[in-house]
Amino acid sequence: YLCDISNTDGQALLKRLKYAFLHGLTFNVGTSITTGAKNQCTWASVHHKTSPSGGVQAHGFPDPDYFKNCNVELDGLGVPSTHSLDENGKEV
Repeated sequence: YLCDISNTDGQALLKRLKYAFLHGLTFNVGTSITTGAKNQCTWASVHHKTSPSGGVQAHGFPDPDYFKNCNVELDGLGVPSTHSLDENGKEV
């Protein structure tokens, strides 16, 4: 969930998240931290918001540092900058 992609920062992050998804950086198959069940689809290295509200504690917004933190995680995974991605998250 992205709270607002009408602004430049939201649009830029969305492109990078699309790239991460297309390159298998969003999900893994592993053990669920929540349930302990094995061989489950789990989040990979990039934190995502799952709620429009509730704040950081509920994996929701408001979270004033989310865009910054998410971009740092994407940088660490080698996701290209938005200048080299089209609106679908593909390299141009």
